Formats: sequence, C-alpha cells, structure tokens
Amino acid sequence: MEIITKLFDMDLSKLVPEMPAFLGLVRTLLVLAVLAGPILLTVLGALYLFKPAPEANYTYGFRTYFGMGSIEAWRFSQKIAGLIFGALGVLLLLIMFIVVLTFIKKDLFQAAHTAVICLIWQAALALVARLAIAILCSVYFDKNGGPRR
Repeated sequence: MEIITKLFDMDLSKLVPEMPAFLGLVRTLLVLAVLAGPILLTVLGALYLFKPAPEANYTYGFRTYFGMGSIEAWRFSQKIAGLIFGALGVLLLLIMFIVVLTFIKKDLFQAAHTAVICLIWQAALALVARLAIAILCSVYFDKNGGPRR
C-alpha cells in the first residue's frame, strides 16, 4: 500500500521538461528549418557544377526534357543548373542568416510565423529556378538534343 501511495504522491512537474529549455529547442529547430533549404541548394549547385554525371541518366543529375537528348545538352543543363542553384543557394543563405538573427528578439510565435514565410519564399524561388533552367534548355536545344540555331 505504501508503494501505491508514493506513486500517486509523485510530483508530475518533474516529468515535464523545463519550459525555457523546450522553447530554446523549438527556436533551434526553426533556425535549422530556415537554413536547410539554402544549404541544400548550395550543395546541389556545387555538385551539378563541379561533379556532374558524364552522360544523361535517371539517377544522378538535373534532368529536363530538352537536356537529356544529347551529351552536349546534358552538360549544358548540368552547368546552368549548377550556376543557378548555387547562386540562389548562396544568396538565400545570406538573406536567411540575417533573418535568423532576428529570431532572438522575437517571441516564439513571431519567429515561427517568420520561418513559415521564409520556407514558402524558398520553395517558390526554387520552383522559379527550376522553371528557368527548363526554359533555358528548351531555348538552346530541341527535343533530340540538337542545338537550335
């Protein structure tokens, strides 16, 4: 009976983590979420630019309809994807780092709201970059990979 009494007399607040530590963890996760996209774009841009696949394949590389017709079109699409994604990643990394520094002064809900807006902008800009690469490949090459003159 004494064991049951001790179990029910236990202070439940000891099971819950301390709120400042928990809020600090949430703020850290917001920072990581905001910086993950630009870092990924920068890494992908560097891979496409400096370590592209030698020929068109379906496992590694930036694939577009007009970029897979020939080796020349494939190399062009890898180089242009590397340049655009790398530049966008570095630019977004600088901007998002400045935005993340403002998280310190904001309360958690404002920081979360800002993080969501940043993630939406990152996704939209990555989509625009993807479309720009596809359009550039279609301007310079036909569907068989031959250059347009």
